[in-house]
Amino acid sequence: MKKVPFLAILILILSTLACGLPAIAQKPVEMIETIQQVNEEVSNSSGPSQGRPELPPPAYVPAENMYMVGQEVRSGSVTWMVLGWYTAEEAFMPAPSLYVDVLMVNRSSQLTYVENYYTSKDIQGQDTYDVIWTTLGPGERVREWLTFVLVEAQPSRLVLEADTNYGLPAQRLIWDLGPVPCAVEAPVLLEGEVPLTLHAIGETVTLGNVSIQVTGVSYPPDDHLTPLGYKKIHVDLVFKNLGSNDLEIDPVYAAYLKDAEGYGYATDFALSYATIFPGDSLVTTAKFEVPENIQGLIYEFDGAYLGLGKIFILLEP
Repeated sequence: MKKVPFLAILILILSTLACGLPAIAQKPVEMIETIQQVNEEVSNSSGPSQGRPELPPPAYVPAENMYMVGQEVRSGSVTWMVLGWYTAEEAFMPAPSLYVDVLMVNRSSQLTYVENYYTSKDIQGQDTYDVIWTTLGPGERVREWLTFVLVEAQPSRLVLEADTNYGLPAQRLIWDLGPVPCAVEAPVLLEGEVPLTLHAIGETVTLGNVSIQVTGVSYPPDDHLTPLGYKKIHVDLVFKNLGSNDLEIDPVYAAYLKDAEGYGYATDFALSYATIFPGDSLVTTAKFEVPENIQGLIYEFDGAYLGLGKIFILLEP
């Protein structure tokens, strides 16, 4: 999944913090103690990339006209489900972070574009923001951790402003997150979801005017720059231009991994924008750092920017 750079969001948040914050509202002592207890239990987690911590199931009645954690919500051809949330202190962040685990499934038989603005509202009504833009193949499942910096108070609601540029209904979807962090297990299968068509390493796959081949996968040793709990993975790629016009390789779409649960991992290394002349090839390596405990890694080439579909190549069983 492709996201607006977090730096831009962080700058906005820091600007908000610099403008001054209102006094903290008083919350019931029982709620504070429960929140602290749950957050202490997950404080050793190094973030959502390491897997969601153990959380209790939701046990609340959502506010009127709002959805709750674990509830299936449909908008146009897309189904959303908030699977859980928690807060954590993170290094180098000006305030605690709120993580919200969101599942999306495209129920249609067409490639669907999703560009949505999410707002986290706390119990005082203050807002922080995150943005997701992605493509969903027919029947594809995508999971994403939304990340918000809490300005001050306990999170209360998640608001999705459904984008209308790509055919989704103009809707404002609101989830009541409940009084304490909670989570549900992701459903095995949602209506309209279909298994991905997976190709093998070494197989040449053609999509429109481009062919893609993963020629090898390697796992270099960690170094002092590798984050704790992560592993390096290098994916050797060959792109060939089969058309009569120049082919632009965009690393945002051409260098992407996803795991068995639907979470995605972009690369910050090696690949840059490249132009492949007709009949020529590009031989390159995409370098990733991914959580060491993930399984079922898949290389994804998203041809949406070329007006095409997607290709999925299985890297790890």
